[in-house]
Amino acid sequence: MAISNEDYQAFNQYNAQLSSIGTQRNQMRMLIDTTKNAIEEMKESKEETAYKNLGFVMLKVDKAKLIKDLEGEIETLNIRIKTLEKTEESISKKANELQAKFKAEMAKENNAKKE
Repeated sequence: MAISNEDYQAFNQYNAQLSSIGTQRNQMRMLIDTTKNAIEEMKESKEETAYKNLGFVMLKVDKAKLIKDLEGEIETLNIRIKTLEKTEESISKKANELQAKFKAEMAKENNAKKE
């Protein structure tokens, strides 16, 4: 049950993926919070129209439609976060299995040195 270079590489790759997923998830949560704040501001506004950013163009749209679109974006982001969490769980499980393998191998080597 020796530890191979592939095991170390996989473990490092898993940790890098977990870090990336965490960053993505945090960015999506911040975007959700920002979008929710924008929705609340629009709901409080007396205006019936708002401007939607379409890349290099700002388009005047019906406020109710824009709010509905933004709420749909929030739903999409929540689904993406759930997908990331499932992926994170799977990768974390694999990383933990390798870590347990490393610990077992180190304990085995320590016991062999004591004898």
